[in-house]
Amino acid sequence: MSPNASTVAAPAKKAAALKAASGRAPPGINEHHQKKSAATKAKAFAAKVAALQAASEPLGYRLMSKPEICALVGASYPAIWQWMRDGKFPRPRVLFGRSMWVSTEIEQWLAKLPVRRLKPPDQANNKARGRKGPANVSTG
Repeated sequence: MSPNASTVAAPAKKAAALKAASGRAPPGINEHHQKKSAATKAKAFAAKVAALQAASEPLGYRLMSKPEICALVGASYPAIWQWMRDGKFPRPRVLFGRSMWVSTEIEQWLAKLPVRRLKPPDQANNKARGRKGPANVSTG
């Protein structure tokens, strides 16, 4: 072992001995090397998400990625791409070479979709009972 290696290893050994004796890392040791619990990681992640949401709220919109759009709309990207070509779906913006949609435009598109009509109550009851029409009457 060279003299330089022993001088570097000595403080590390001393820090390890202090940690073992006290159960805590000495003040000079970086605390990032210690393992974090799942609860601590979850709290840190929740704080990051809250900060991102707070940052996007004052603007009233955010940019959405292709996977988010496909999941929200419930369609594949080729179908969405065809809708964009036909002028039926908002076109994305280009941000650093990626396609990103403005959330307010997607919300407007969703609001313009037609609302499904409900069947009249008599048709709904017949379907629930397994009948298509009036009951068969046998002549006898």
